[in-house]
Order: sequence, then structure tokens, then C-alpha cells
Amino acid sequence: MAASSKEPSFSVVVLNWNTLEFLKRNLAALKVQGYPALEVIVVDNGSEDGSREYFESEEFRSFGCDLVRLPENVGFAAGMNEGLRTASGDWLMPLNVDVFLAPDFFAKAAETIANQPEATMLGPLIYRYDKEKGETEEVLCTYVVPTGFLSLATPLTEPFREKFVFAPGGCAPLFKANELKLAAIPPELSASGKMEYYDERYFAYGEDIDLYLRLNAVGGKALYAPSIKCHHVHSGSQEGVRWYEKSAPTITRLGANALDTCIKNLHGFIFFKTFVLLFLAPAGRSLYLLFKAPSKFFAPLKTYALFFKRLSLTKKMRAYFESLKPQTKQS
Repeated sequence: MAASSKEPSFSVVVLNWNTLEFLKRNLAALKVQGYPALEVIVVDNGSEDGSREYFESEEFRSFGCDLVRLPENVGFAAGMNEGLRTASGDWLMPLNVDVFLAPDFFAKAAETIANQPEATMLGPLIYRYDKEKGETEEVLCTYVVPTGFLSLATPLTEPFREKFVFAPGGCAPLFKANELKLAAIPPELSASGKMEYYDERYFAYGEDIDLYLRLNAVGGKALYAPSIKCHHVHSGSQEGVRWYEKSAPTITRLGANALDTCIKNLHGFIFFKTFVLLFLAPAGRSLYLLFKAPSKFFAPLKTYALFFKRLSLTKKMRAYFESLKPQTKQS
């Protein structure tokens, strides 16, 4: 298949929530790209760290970004969706604020797209950015694979080999816009009444693997392309925080989000095996919290109430994405 002569356009959405210092470096790395067809959208999730004042500065205006201001923190999923819905590029990129792209990132991405036109998702080689040392050559993430608890693991073998994979790393993925829209939750089934790429009921945690499973279900193909590079601080706002140290509402959501992802996307034996594991996990976590954080003992148990509250809509989503499969095969 011959490569298109038209250079692809890219839309980048950066979500900021009290991460002003990361945002400045992130935008500086985008400014030096030198790629002509690049749209940058900053979504601010109700920050209170001086970000609001920064958005009025000449420095911010010099980046030429579009700005979406939200009055409060609506979570990662809803915040990213606000930006993605306004994006106009051929390829969409939900970019973590603590990721700094190499200067030739989009030039290399365009080159890869021309060479691999069947790819509908692209993932870069991600190096660690050390807060004290700066850019390092330590490989932090190549691509991702699902685990038994429907989280994501990163294989670090063969980091310099291009290959088709399950999905790109979640901090800097690129999605072909048409394919992403095909896998989106339609307004009539979404919690917000708008088209949702990430399920906004999740707020945060687990929304990426849910989207990746939907993309794979509609025929998406993810390419890990190590010629595309970036640096990631990694968990810039949650570094070193174990699951039991997170807030009680977050612990509740962790389990419910994974159960919803299982109901929505898995089938056959793997569905039953995974569902049993995920359904029993909150009870085990509560017992563990008796020793580690007794005040949060009930947080995992509330997972069940949240899961059953959302179950009716989750089942409708499952039926909807099931209906897309025959259309995908025929197209």
C-alpha cells in the first residue's frame, strides 16, 4: 500500500491539575517540534497552584495553545475527553503533563505512519525523566500488556525493536482519530450525555485499559515505534504512593472500574476467570487494610455497591460494542 502524500495532522491534549512546573516543560517541548500541522489543547482541571495566573501570562500565550478551563477537578477521564472532543487532527494524543517529547517526535511519528499505514495506534519509546538528573537513558516503558487484575504491565525486553502490540504506553499514546471515534461511548450510553473516549464514570485509574480493549475489539492495530521518543517523570503526582495509601474513594473506584472493564470487554473463559478474581479482590483488600490502614477498611467493600449501581449501564455498553464487531469485520 502506497503511503499518502499528505502529512498527517496531530492534536495534543495536555491535562493540568496543580502541575504547573511540569506543564511549562511539557509545552516547551511541544513548542520546538517544528511540525507544521500540530494543534495543542491545554485542559485545566480547576488548578489552584498558580496555573490560572500563568494562563494570563505572555509566556503561556507564546505557545499558541487552545485553553479549556474547568471550574473543578472532574478527573482524568472527563478532563481528557473535554480536550479530545474539540480536537481536529487526523491523530489525537492524550499526553500526560509530566511527559516531555523529543524535538523530532511528530516528524518521526509522521514518518512511521507513512511506512506503517495499517497502524491505528502508535506508542513511543519512553525514557525516565529524573527530577534531579533530568533526562536519562533508562527505558521506563515500551508498550503495555493487560494483567490478571486488568491493569497494565510494561515489557522492557527488546526496547529498540518496532513491533505490533496490544497497546501503547498510556502516558503518550497516539490514536488515529477515526478509529478512536469508532471505539468511543456514544452520547446515549455515556454518563455525561456526550461522546466519551475514556469512560467518565471511572474518574481516574483503569480508563486506559478499558479504551485499549475497545480499540482492539473494533479492529485497532497498535504499533510500538521506538524511533519516536519521549521522557516521562512517571507518576509525577503519585510517585511512591501504594494502593492502600490512596484516598478511600480512590480505593473504591479501583475495584469498580476493573469490574466494569471486565463486564464491558471480556468474553468466554477469560471473562469468568477474570471476573471471579476481580469480584473477590475487594474483600481481600479490606482484610489487608485491617492491618495497614484500618480507617479505610470499608473502602474496598463499597466497590460492590458502586459496581452494582453502574451495572445496568455497563451491560448496555457491552451490548453496544458487541454490535459493532460484525460491522468492523465487513468494513
